[in-house]
Amino acid sequence: MEEFKKYKFGDIVNILDSKRIPLSATQRENRKGIYPYYGAQGIIDYIDDYIFDGTYLLIAEDGENLKSQKNNIAQIAIGKYWVNNHAHIVESNGSCDIRYICYLLNKIDISGYITGSAQPKLNQANLQSIELSLPSLTVQKRIADYIDLFDSKISLNRRINDNLKSTAA
Repeated sequence: MEEFKKYKFGDIVNILDSKRIPLSATQRENRKGIYPYYGAQGIIDYIDDYIFDGTYLLIAEDGENLKSQKNNIAQIAIGKYWVNNHAHIVESNGSCDIRYICYLLNKIDISGYITGSAQPKLNQANLQSIELSLPSLTVQKRIADYIDLFDSKISLNRRINDNLKSTAA
């Protein structure tokens, strides 16, 4: 059996938070378009421009969901999009599979890294210090491929169910 190694999150990724640009609701209203505008919990609007083009991991920086984790705190964004200052944006530095890290962050307890009581926050220093036990990159990719396959099947089943519901209505 392959051994897992311990890493600090900041040692396996590049954090691109300095490239984020927040836009107010008024600014977004004047810039309606086709590009997703991401916040802490996912897409919150669509605007006329993008600042990222590629596949990145977005991690909630603040909000109650960081404590409750009722919804995922991490997600993969693909394509062209804009990210505000409520989500950390991360890419692999070559030593991890970003999809595997996304699945892992959504399953582990990060409560020890969260600050703030009124407004929970995962600041960049605490994010970088999260300890993860990881298998080899090859195993990470195989596991992520396997989970992706199931996620695709689940999405397909949901679409089929939605179509059946709309047909029956």
